Amino acid sequence: MALVTLCPGCGTTYKIYSEQLQAQNGLVRCGKCQVIFNGFATLITIDESEIEYFPAPVEKKLTPKESEKIEEGVGNSHTLFYDSATAPNASLLTEHAQRESAEPDKTVKSAEHVALEKVVTAEKSSAPASDFLSDTIPQRTPQYWAWKYGNIALCILLIAQLIHVYRAGLAILMPQTRPYLEDYCAVLGCTVPLPKNIQLLSIVSSDLQVKNPGYQPDVATLTTVIRNHAPHAQALPVLKLFLTDRHNQVLASRIFTAADYLSEAQKEKRAIQPNQEIIIQLYLDNSQLKSTGYQLQLSY
Repeated sequence: MALVTLCPGCGTTYKIYSEQLQAQNGLVRCGKCQVIFNGFATLITIDESEIEYFPAPVEKKLTPKESEKIEEGVGNSHTLFYDSATAPNASLLTEHAQRESAEPDKTVKSAEHVALEKVVTAEKSSAPASDFLSDTIPQRTPQYWAWKYGNIALCILLIAQLIHVYRAGLAILMPQTRPYLEDYCAVLGCTVPLPKNIQLLSIVSSDLQVKNPGYQPDVATLTTVIRNHAPHAQALPVLKLFLTDRHNQVLASRIFTAADYLSEAQKEKRAIQPNQEIIIQLYLDNSQLKSTGYQLQLSY
């Protein structure tokens, strides 16, 4: 099977190869009417046997004997029209013979030229050729470059907006991007909030006791261990403390933020790292309440 494309201007068909079309992005220049068209738009498949190729004409060479006969015939034809009395001088006859002998050459050359044009047209119409493919690249206009760079700028702006809106989620999925996002927000005056999933935090242990009952019987120490089970860092939670009596009735409650329960050595801590624990110690004055129990809750 062969690929054939049709010129929409003059209807001339060309046998073509897919490599030629792909190399020129489908652009084809008709060898007959010089119209540039899309070869893919009129591409069809036909049987190779249906394609007809026109053979080039073969110039017939005359033998020496045939050339002599033609020259003799030409000479005799001139002598038939003149007798010895009315014959013109030899120079005029020679010039006339040379002029007439040159005219058949022009006719032969003209006929050969016409035949050659037919052969070239037939070859362009049927045989595969590469000269009808467009080698010219379309000129890029200023409007093209304006649209191109404008679209690039809009894409960059869209990406920046998406990063700004989803910066918190991006920092969770890709923790290594958090420093860059924080630098980005430092320029724009925004923040990259830490995740706050209370379900992934738990109180591993807690204990309330009086360390020095002899010297400070009314000062109790609350020790708590909080663990982050998330695969990413989380914000420090809020600690809610409820003091109860022996009947488990709430006597007092207080909410401790990170600024309240972090020790001096922990003041720089901003988050609980993934799968890490933080130890909290709180000192409570229990002189007036005389509580016997407590409850702890984590929240944001």
